[in-house]
Amino acid sequence: MLLRRVAIFLVLSFFAFTASAAAQWNRFNFSAGAGFTVPAQTASDSVNTGWNFDFRGGVNVTHHLDLDLDFNYNRADLNNDALARVGEPGGHVGIWSLTFNPQYHLLPRRSRANVYTTAGFGLYHRDLTFTQPITVGTIVCNAFFGCFPGFFTADQVIASFDTYKAGFNGGAGLEFRLGESRTKLFGEARYQRMFTTNGSDLTYLPVTFGLRW
Repeated sequence: MLLRRVAIFLVLSFFAFTASAAAQWNRFNFSAGAGFTVPAQTASDSVNTGWNFDFRGGVNVTHHLDLDLDFNYNRADLNNDALARVGEPGGHVGIWSLTFNPQYHLLPRRSRANVYTTAGFGLYHRDLTFTQPITVGTIVCNAFFGCFPGFFTADQVIASFDTYKAGFNGGAGLEFRLGESRTKLFGEARYQRMFTTNGSDLTYLPVTFGLRW
């Protein structure tokens, strides 16, 4: 728990500083995006396609090379086969990673369109959660009808397991500069691999679209 809080504090502080500096000095970069995540290899036997968001920032070392810190979060529901194997009604897996990710642009940074590659290594965290649906009672108030009892369905956590391991990623992307500004639209795909102590490593492919400054 303490390690998680420290990691989140460090990444948020880093990106807050980088975003502020990027607006003042062309030596820094910052990007944010979101997209979908496809499970790979043995993970596809247990997990559905999910979603992701990503924050990245760092220093522009040359016209081609960036040295960046990347925070990536992925979440996906367990599929029916996986739930049947463990005998639970519902569940999901969440994975975040904090990695050092150098990025190399094939063309100079100010090019209208560019291709880049990236690869990194760092800390990965997986949270496996099992849930069951429950009906929750509440009080609903309306200006015309007044207040009366109401009900809604929610997911109750019945078990949760988390682990920290090392991992790595690698991939490539396309980016397009918007007008004459520094802002770029990008799309990228990466292969992510989290090491595990027992069984196969956790592998997945986040596809992310966003903006870079």
